[in-house]
Amino acid sequence: MTEIEKMKRYISRTKTDKNDRFYLSWSEAMELSGEAVQTKDAAFRIIALAFNYGKAKGYRAAEAERRTRA
Repeated sequence: MTEIEKMKRYISRTKTDKNDRFYLSWSEAMELSGEAVQTKDAAFRIIALAFNYGKAKGYRAAEAERRTRA
């Protein structure tokens, strides 16, 4: 199993609402891909940015859920 397959499996096994605001939007993805194409060495930085952004969104989602349950 490749790392990409592992990541997809991890995502598919995580119960999330596909319609919430914490997913990477199309405009965000396009902006990231455009930046990666413009700069040769930016690909890794763009990937890291996307993951860090996702982590921050996930953290905020967890905090929002915690507040609604309290």
